[in-house]
Amino acid sequence: MRGLVQSIGVVIAGFVLTAAPALAQPNVPLHVDKAFALSAEQGPAGAVDLDWAIAEGYYLYRDRIELKTADGASLPLETPEGEPKDDPYFGRMEIYHGAASASIAPSVLERLGDGATLSVTYQGCQDDGICYAPETKSFDPMALAAGPVAFGETASSPGDPMALLGRELSQEDTRSSSASGWSFAQDAPVTARPAEPPSVVSNLPEEVSRAPQGGSTGIVTDASAGGLVAGLVSQGGAPFAIGAFFLLGLGLAFTPCVFPMYPILAGQLGRVGAERSAVRGALHSSAYVLSMAVAFGLLGVAAAWSGQNLQIALQSPLAVGLVSALFLLLALAMFGAFALKLPDGWVNGVNRIMPNGRGGLASTAGLGFLSALIVGPCVTAPLAGALLYIGQTGDVALGAASLFALGLGQGVPLIAFGTFGSRIMPKAGPWMKAVNIVFGFVFLALSVWMVSRIVEPWIAVGLWGLLGLSLAIALGAVAGGETATSLKVSTARLAGLVALVLGGTLLVGAAAGAKDPFRPLEPLTGGRVVAGGQAPLEFTTIGGPADLAQRISDVDRSRLLYFTADWCVSCDIIEREIFEDPAVRERLADVDLMKVDLTSVTPGHDLLMKQLSVVGPPTMLFIGKNGTEAEGTRAVGELSAEGFLTRAGRI
Repeated sequence: MRGLVQSIGVVIAGFVLTAAPALAQPNVPLHVDKAFALSAEQGPAGAVDLDWAIAEGYYLYRDRIELKTADGASLPLETPEGEPKDDPYFGRMEIYHGAASASIAPSVLERLGDGATLSVTYQGCQDDGICYAPETKSFDPMALAAGPVAFGETASSPGDPMALLGRELSQEDTRSSSASGWSFAQDAPVTARPAEPPSVVSNLPEEVSRAPQGGSTGIVTDASAGGLVAGLVSQGGAPFAIGAFFLLGLGLAFTPCVFPMYPILAGQLGRVGAERSAVRGALHSSAYVLSMAVAFGLLGVAAAWSGQNLQIALQSPLAVGLVSALFLLLALAMFGAFALKLPDGWVNGVNRIMPNGRGGLASTAGLGFLSALIVGPCVTAPLAGALLYIGQTGDVALGAASLFALGLGQGVPLIAFGTFGSRIMPKAGPWMKAVNIVFGFVFLALSVWMVSRIVEPWIAVGLWGLLGLSLAIALGAVAGGETATSLKVSTARLAGLVALVLGGTLLVGAAAGAKDPFRPLEPLTGGRVVAGGQAPLEFTTIGGPADLAQRISDVDRSRLLYFTADWCVSCDIIEREIFEDPAVRERLADVDLMKVDLTSVTPGHDLLMKQLSVVGPPTMLFIGKNGTEAEGTRAVGELSAEGFLTRAGRI
């Protein structure tokens, strides 16, 4: 016990120490006008001097300083040499720290008419942080004869920069002349949009905007989407954000995304040995939850390193197939086909570290790790918020610590289940054979559930049918082995009859081409019918930004963009409980329905998700006729029909 506690302490301490810089001082970027304070004055001999006071920790690009007339014609500017900087994307560039200046020669000003307006555009970045969008200020050079002018924040500048976290930008945005705030830099391509919204930030200088992006989406995304971590940090600092994520995890512990972990843990507790006790249950459930939380934390590290959601990346047929095979092996081991155990050298090593956890703590921890990454890959709002925060800020420490806390919160009920649930589990004796068979079928069901993500739907329905028939045979064997009629025998016979009927129905449905195990006879009844005798909602499939932009252009209606996947548990619930609700169907009658199927992620899907700041399924974007996502309506994870109608009512 002491060894496990020490190991848990080391892991938690590691995450706390990793997050220490974030806990000490969240590095909130300055407003652009404070980071680069611009002033203009009339210089000697009629020249105009532009001066920037650059805040400590920020720099300005020399070749991003441009001067233009009102009609867009470029004018020459005189700028001093800057400091050399090796940019990983654009090679050698020149930047200014501390201060920068530019001069407009009198000969240039003489060519302008009276009342001519000039605009100066500039761009800078925070050291090891964000890059701002190109900022544009307009002025009348002749008016400077009355005295210098300092350009400060305008009335339209956002008061709370944290509210802007997560906004994507367009190429037009980065050239607009409105007052800008900021957002964190990220490697995702910028999103094309109309020029009306205020610019916020682009992640890199202008060449990125000019790079091929595979097509724009035609959607203006909601600026408030994805700013959960930043909002919590702004309210109470990093400790508040981490604590809030623990509570959010506790709230998510009873959602369908976590439910599959209960039978996995129960099956593992039944597999590791006969000497069950509350202490042993606590040891194994703690190992399971700790490794699950570590996996969540590593999701953040992987997101920062690769720019992808590792959970989605691990939904490949190979990864899912291997996990399904693992559950099949565990089931066969429970049936007594063979003894499944770690190599003796591994077991001895674990015993030396955790002497009280012999016989399976390592395998329990491994199952917890896999459960977080592959078995339960639902994307919830907190998970999406943390991954977006990491991707946009590069703040791996705070993001990973928040995700670690989220995993711990989700695991609290699992620890309680493993600790106190072990008391009601049968002890060693004749019942153990039956208990092993029960847990064997639990692992078989998990194996079928996993492999259903990667095979044809009718094959999955058939596998569920075979599982039902197998269960019926096993229950029949239990009932047939008893010589006297008893409650146990009657219950086994009844359960076996139910399993036989369900299994047979599923096999008949599979033979007819059924795609949904909850509706196995659908092909034999003329197709799927929902409330009121109506057909299911029809969605247009979107494969990437170009498809979406074309659809936006072709259809002049409000829109729903739904990110889903066959392996998404919450998506199944949404499609049954929301999209079949009569009130929802009535509201969506005049809405253009689009979906992005992430069952097999393509480069087009990747690009679209980056442009729209989508982490994974289920995610819904509610988009108005003008192509703008309605503010505060994005849904990540499950929601009720009432919540859906509230959001849909705003487009």
